[in-house]
Amino acid sequence: MNINNVLKRRLLILLLAVGLLAAGISSFLKLPLQAYPGVAPLTVQAITQWPGASTAQIEQQVTIPVENGLAGVAGVQVFRSVSLFGLSVVTVKFKDGEDSFKARQLVNAVISNLSLPAGASINISPDSDATGEIMRYVVQSTYASPMSLKSYQDYEIYKELKHVQGVPDISSFGGKTRQYQIIITPGALQAKNVTLQQLVTAVTNSNVNVGGGLLPVGEQQLVVRGVGLLQSIDDMKRIVIAVNNGVPVRVGDVGDVVVGNALRQGMFQYQDNSDAVEGVVLLKRGENASEVLKRVKAKIEELNTALLPPGIDIFPFYDRQVLLDITLNTVKHTLFFGISLVLIILYIFLGNFKAAGVVAAVIPLALCVSFFNMDQFHVPANLISLGAIDFGVIVDAAVIVMENVMRHLEERHTKLNQSIVLGTSEVQRAMVFSTGIIITAYSPLFLMGGVEGIIFRPMAFTMGFALLASIILSLTFVPAMISYIFKEGEEHRPPQFVEKMLAIYKPLLRHLVDRPKQVLMGAVGLLLFTIISATQLGTEFLPTLEENNLWVRVTLPNTVDLKYSVELANQIREEFKNQPETKYVSVQIGRPDDGTDPTGVFNQEYGIYFKAPEDMPAGAGKKQLVKRLEKYLDTFPGVDYTFSQYIQDNVNEALSGVKGENSVKIFGPDLEVLDLQARDVIKQLRKVHGIVDEGIFNELGQPTLNVQIDRVKCARFGINVSDIQNLVAYSIGGAPITNVLENEKTFGLAVRLNADSRNTVESIRSLLIDTADGGRVPLTMVADVDVSDGPFYIYRETGRRYIAIKFSVRGRDLGSAVQDAQELVKENVNLPNGYTINWDGQFNQMKIAQKKLMLIVPLTLLAIALLLYTAFGNFRDALVVLLNVPFAAIGGILILLITGETFSISAGIGFLSLFGIAIQDGVILISYINKLSRSDHHNIKDTIVEGASLRMRPVLMTALLAGLGLLPAAISHAIGSEAQRPLALVIVGGMVTTTLLTLLVLPVLYAWIRTRELKPRRA
Repeated sequence: MNINNVLKRRLLILLLAVGLLAAGISSFLKLPLQAYPGVAPLTVQAITQWPGASTAQIEQQVTIPVENGLAGVAGVQVFRSVSLFGLSVVTVKFKDGEDSFKARQLVNAVISNLSLPAGASINISPDSDATGEIMRYVVQSTYASPMSLKSYQDYEIYKELKHVQGVPDISSFGGKTRQYQIIITPGALQAKNVTLQQLVTAVTNSNVNVGGGLLPVGEQQLVVRGVGLLQSIDDMKRIVIAVNNGVPVRVGDVGDVVVGNALRQGMFQYQDNSDAVEGVVLLKRGENASEVLKRVKAKIEELNTALLPPGIDIFPFYDRQVLLDITLNTVKHTLFFGISLVLIILYIFLGNFKAAGVVAAVIPLALCVSFFNMDQFHVPANLISLGAIDFGVIVDAAVIVMENVMRHLEERHTKLNQSIVLGTSEVQRAMVFSTGIIITAYSPLFLMGGVEGIIFRPMAFTMGFALLASIILSLTFVPAMISYIFKEGEEHRPPQFVEKMLAIYKPLLRHLVDRPKQVLMGAVGLLLFTIISATQLGTEFLPTLEENNLWVRVTLPNTVDLKYSVELANQIREEFKNQPETKYVSVQIGRPDDGTDPTGVFNQEYGIYFKAPEDMPAGAGKKQLVKRLEKYLDTFPGVDYTFSQYIQDNVNEALSGVKGENSVKIFGPDLEVLDLQARDVIKQLRKVHGIVDEGIFNELGQPTLNVQIDRVKCARFGINVSDIQNLVAYSIGGAPITNVLENEKTFGLAVRLNADSRNTVESIRSLLIDTADGGRVPLTMVADVDVSDGPFYIYRETGRRYIAIKFSVRGRDLGSAVQDAQELVKENVNLPNGYTINWDGQFNQMKIAQKKLMLIVPLTLLAIALLLYTAFGNFRDALVVLLNVPFAAIGGILILLITGETFSISAGIGFLSLFGIAIQDGVILISYINKLSRSDHHNIKDTIVEGASLRMRPVLMTALLAGLGLLPAAISHAIGSEAQRPLALVIVGGMVTTTLLTLLVLPVLYAWIRTRELKPRRA
């Protein structure tokens, strides 16, 4: 670039910089901000509810046909399913990059053409993902019943919130679903000589409206309607079932019509309320959570003040914005101190506040380029893409230019504009290549898929565009501003401490250059020591992102009923509520009405929402709380539990299909064999130190009352199979036979036997069935009524059954713990033919990411090597600079060991960044030494010492800026700092060793190589 032209157009460049700043700020304000990246994969669920159907029925008649239909959908990565009593959920996981709208359309097209059993209804899940639950609220009242609150939630609140832009659905949990019920007794039917089928048919036929076309009346026409919909309980009582001997038999003659509630599959508790109603607001995929939450809060305010009756209100107890605010405060704190440290270093080394200000001005301008492009390419901003920004790296290019210009001004051999042109031109090539190398080091993040790609790609996007912008700004904005801020003839002197450092550095380097073997052996020895030490590093996928809450899943024996589960939840909830860290406690027991969480009443999920960090009492914290709760829950025999966090729990389940951080999946056809193998595996897991919260997702043991119809006996009495099925479905199960409309509300109408006739096995066996000749026979004469064990769940993945064993790892790194467990399982568990085992969850994600890094890192280093060859024109110098890479890793590895951090994907990406910065320093040094050697006639050692001394200041500055720019992130333990802390630690620690290497070892190595090249060869 011609710097003279830049100086001639300096005013235009300044105006363009102001315009860039305005465009960047405008783009930033439009960016969607996320507390955490949306790491959940694109999934679509086909949810089928078939009330009363057994687990085996659901699998055979619903799940398998749905799976077979979805198997051919384009873009599917894997599909898994769970079948349980009355419910089938088939989850289709799509490959990265698939379009959500297209995926949902494909799934919808398949399920709309399926032929399912009568009574089964199928829908797809809302257009949201596992991180999309942005608000939870409770509908509370001082007087209203759970049934009334449930109706308000389902019809008033749901309707209003569903219309909020960006909200695809509202999930409801708890309360009693209102239902009209006709309660009959077998004796009443017999006394009036009517059958159950007559009753069901009469009620169904009496709840219709019909159209009669149009009736001309003069010049007008009337619409003719036959209005017959049921309006009240009295209407239901008056329905005529039959006419016997001229006497009408009405519904009221054979039973009572009451307002009750549908069979409950779950309950919700909140604080002191043991029967509450919850709503969960979902975020539409791709929407801005903050903007949608603003609209939701405004609508809730309107509902509370104007639309809901006095005494009924909505209280949000979980709001994603709270977490977003906490994490953004962490990011702001990190950014503020990072920028402050950068400014201090710039001022100390340049000795001129104006020069430091010009270099620092590159930071917002470069970031504005990133924000503009993020807005254009729809890349969201999150705490990773913002909190892991290394301001020191962004200004490195400007530092190189400014320092060289300042050096010329300090020497006072040239005029101002000449110094600017000369100083910029001298380092232009090295600066462009060195910054390009750092961009190349970040480039693998664009290639990484999966969770790690979603998390770190925005950071690569931010840094990549900022670094590209920094190159242009360093060659345009910086020279232009230098010409404005400095005056011709102004005196400039380097800081005294720089001169003192040089006075120490030059003789020390000369001493080391004369002793290359000792220096290189010492460096290699330190490298070998570090490599050996690195074997002690533990491994994990990613640091757990802190959410300021605790999600506790408590699993009771599968056979418990809702009453027992609620009684136990009352005890546990009270204990959780009284913990010093707790602000709110909620409990979900069983499953919601929409079937989106396929589980039973034995499953309890506790949300413990913490006080703000500043309100926590002294000595309180999540680790202490978990220890106390573990001790408390261990007092309940037969109870399994798992500790997680709200978003983390949803994401883990979305990734692996199992409600746990990690899992072992055993695949095979026979559920009993799977159960036996799972018990063998969990014995081995319990032997491993660090593995906790282990538990089997028991699939067997569901007590089932089977009414096995004997078709031969039915034929003998002229009884249809459907007569018996209706008795089971309606009279015992309480399935609705029709709906009652009340304005915009719809409530089911069910026919049920009275409690005494259906609450015991013997009473069901003695139920009477109407025969063709008008007689009645006991149910046992046409069917076998026996109690047996059946499956609770049937889990499937890619068309095969499996059983899952969940587990977590605490107090130890994930990699070594699972490795020990795998060895024990391999040695002690022998799987039959046709059965396989798979390890899933965070461990599997870690292994996949590590394989990607093992491929990407060498390719990145190869690309960097090609860039170095292009920059130097020979492999010798490129190889010397590349030797910075292993030595730069020394500091990164040692600091991980010292701080007790594990090697995670975050730390691995930190090493990639570190390698780029280390190579940049090497390029700065070697490029200048080569330039000096071409114009200097001294011996090569003197030239190398002189060149290294002249480059000491920019090397120190770039290294310190890169390290100190991330120092606040490296030492932070605030909420929101977990993911970037390992990355920042690696760079901070690596900068120490790479600076020492670049200034002390690299010149020695280069001098040794060049000296050997210049020695005369023997004849």
